[in-house]
Amino acid sequence: MSEIYGAQFANQYGETGGESFQTWCLGLRDLSPSLIRRGFAKLLNRESTFVPNLNEFRQLCHVSAQDLGVPDLTTAYHEACSHSHNVLNHAWSHPAVYEAGRRTGWYEIRSGSASKKQFKIAYDNVCESVKRGEQFVVPEADSSKLEFQYHGRRSRTQRCRETGNAALAQLKGMF
Repeated sequence: MSEIYGAQFANQYGETGGESFQTWCLGLRDLSPSLIRRGFAKLLNRESTFVPNLNEFRQLCHVSAQDLGVPDLTTAYHEACSHSHNVLNHAWSHPAVYEAGRRTGWYEIRSGSASKKQFKIAYDNVCESVKRGEQFVVPEADSSKLEFQYHGRRSRTQRCRETGNAALAQLKGMF
């Protein structure tokens, strides 16, 4: 910090080894060296020229969901609402958006019975999981299924029709 902020840091927090230095050491002891390096990297890209306090620096050290490519809440919510009718055929900006929509309930999002607040709860939980390293996968559309949901209605696949027609022909043959 002294190298980045020079005398400004020393005037505010004192010299290395002093009481404030010890407080900073205690405040950062639970962070890994890679997290502290992340904090310094973010510090260099900050617009503010003021020396951060300990809590501000700790926030810079932590990985945010946006650091990992997860969109902000408003963008994710709009994406989930816009594509809740066709979830398996949309190219999701991040699997976390799909997972939050799934947890909230696609029908609830589509019908408007799920609020942005409910989506936010699910999205915050998913983002925390992403920050811990958990990965989510968007399932692929499975054309082998006999039916699927399309615009909130049950739709049948060609395979379903063929299976039904074969069963019907077999029953007719019995009589």
